[in-house]
Amino acid sequence: IHNWHGDVTHGLALDVGDCVEILEETTFWFRGTCPRKPRKVGLFPKSYIHLKDLSKVDPVVAECTLVLREWSEIWKRLFVEREEYKFTSLRKVMLALLESRRELLSSTLTQDQTYDLQMKVISKIDWGNR
Repeated sequence: IHNWHGDVTHGLALDVGDCVEILEETTFWFRGTCPRKPRKVGLFPKSYIHLKDLSKVDPVVAECTLVLREWSEIWKRLFVEREEYKFTSLRKVMLALLESRRELLSSTLTQDQTYDLQMKVISKIDWGNR
């Protein structure tokens, strides 16, 4: 709900709308990771985070998450096989999906904006599954 610059020892900088995976909890702090910063684990204040009820997650967001996990394996394979054009194309679509997912999760869009963005996400997923 607030930007956090991570200006403490082992702090994890966060921007408004970022999703985090919480690994540990203390009285005033969380320790966790942010998908936007893979392999980085750090601390951030509890007061800067809004916990979401996962039972109310948008099905498009859930599908987007699953697709990104699946595509990441394909993306790694393309890198190893030196398929530069496919690797670059898939990277661009994955980054666009990550950004769209972040926007949908931020809950700051109007209903019309949310619907339009959901349609774009579905279109990108359909493109990638061809």
